[in-house]
Amino acid sequence: MRPFPPILRPGPRLDLLNQLRAYAGEFQELARHSARGLGLHTTDANALVEVLSAERLGHPLSPARLSERVGLTSGATNALVNRLENAGYVVRTREHTDRRQVTLRTTELARDRAEAIYTEPARLLEATLDGLEPEVLEQLTGALTLLTGTLTQVNQQMAAAHEH
Repeated sequence: MRPFPPILRPGPRLDLLNQLRAYAGEFQELARHSARGLGLHTTDANALVEVLSAERLGHPLSPARLSERVGLTSGATNALVNRLENAGYVVRTREHTDRRQVTLRTTELARDRAEAIYTEPARLLEATLDGLEPEVLEQLTGALTLLTGTLTQVNQQMAAAHEH
């Protein structure tokens, strides 16, 4: 039987990629549980997390930026934002001098529910990361940055191939 994929051989590199795949799977499972707790579809919950995270970092999202982050068309993102608005989780504000520009803001309800759902997982992850030396964290961050950059290139190439 041919190996899959034929280039990757058993060893530390493949072990790392398998662990990253397992982590991604567990992260997706957490997203499904969180979405259920929020009463949302997973895509909508992921979008809400994007809005919450951007807001927390002081860079609130426009619908266009949210669209880029969640990989949806502008029309699908508009429908998603409508659902989040109807659920009481986000509001559209006009904070710019150009009143046509819309900013997405989370509501108190969204922040309260997110805090109830994500505080314990975040605490457990923090405790796990506390067990790693700062140098290891820096190395992991560097490695993941490189791997993410590579996957971004691969995804762009695959998207371009599908457009032709």
